[in-house]
Amino acid sequence: MERKKRRYSGQSFTDRKNERRARLVRAALEVTGRSGLEGASVAAICVAAGLTARYFYESYPSREAIFVDAYRMAQEELLGHIEKAHGGRPSVKGALTGFFSALRANPGLARVFLVDLDDHGPDMKAASQEGAAKLARAFALKATHPLTVAGVVGAVVDIAKRWIESEFAEPVDNVVEIALPFIRMK
Repeated sequence: MERKKRRYSGQSFTDRKNERRARLVRAALEVTGRSGLEGASVAAICVAAGLTARYFYESYPSREAIFVDAYRMAQEELLGHIEKAHGGRPSVKGALTGFFSALRANPGLARVFLVDLDDHGPDMKAASQEGAAKLARAFALKATHPLTVAGVVGAVVDIAKRWIESEFAEPVDNVVEIALPFIRMK
């Protein structure tokens, strides 16, 4: 006989579980953005979330599993910044400006999205490919061949990674001008 899950503080068990999961993902994103992949232990994530390891393992089978969700959260936040930057009027330059401005304003997100979590395991590889496809749409790429799209997005991502590694040494406008010819390639 299955026990009925009780309500606590007006929340159902499912609502509490979902809220804990969201806290864990946010904490994983923050810890990884600050300390890198190697510094993002289950213990560090739990401390940042204010939860115990019991709740971590209720939601995720492993440390690597949470990183896929943290990556996707970083991806959505950065893409949201791109959309805001060009205010619904898509332009290649506006999208690039939004992208690089968001990276500079959110170095932790940038680290998670572009540096530490890229292509670790099959789930992360799939999430990374989804992110690349979303960037291609955000940049309004004219190219349609998958290899061309991969090359263009790869070039912009590599520029962004090197810019992050330089601790954002170049102004955003300069980085946009450097990346712009790659986006405009046909």
